[in-house]
Amino acid sequence: MALIGEVSRRTGVPIRTIRFYEAEGLLRPSDRRESGYRVYAEQEIEQLQFIRQAKQFGLTLHEIRRIMRCSREGLKPCCDLVRTLFTQKIEEFEMKIAELTATRNRLKTRLRRWVPPAAARRAGYAVCPQIESPKPSNTARRRGTP
Repeated sequence: MALIGEVSRRTGVPIRTIRFYEAEGLLRPSDRRESGYRVYAEQEIEQLQFIRQAKQFGLTLHEIRRIMRCSREGLKPCCDLVRTLFTQKIEEFEMKIAELTATRNRLKTRLRRWVPPAAARRAGYAVCPQIESPKPSNTARRRGTP
C-alpha cells in the first residue's frame, strides 16, 4: 500500500493527474486512511502504469476507459478492441501526417516567395504579406485590363 506521493514517484505521474484520473473514473484508491489520505495497492499502481503506457500510443482517456472495462470480459475481446483502436489510430495519424506535410509545404513555399517589407508596403497588405494571399502586381493587373 502506498500513499499518492509515493505512487507519483514510482510511476512518474503527477499527483494532480492521478486525482484527475480518479475524477474521470479510471482509477480508484484501494482505501483511505482515517486521516483521509488515499492509499493505493499494487493493482492500482499497475493500472496507472497501464494508463500511462496507453497514452503513449495516442489513446484517449475515453478509449483507455473502454479497454479497461473490456478487459473484465476477457483477453480476447480486449485484444480485439485494442486491434480496432490501433487500426483507427494509424488511419488518424496517417491523415494528420498528410495534413502536416501539406502545411510544411505551404510554409516552404511562403519562405521561397518571401515579400520584402518595402514591397509589402507598396502592395498594401492588411496585416502581413507572409501570411496573406499574394496580391497581383500592377503589371499583372494592367495585362488583364483591355
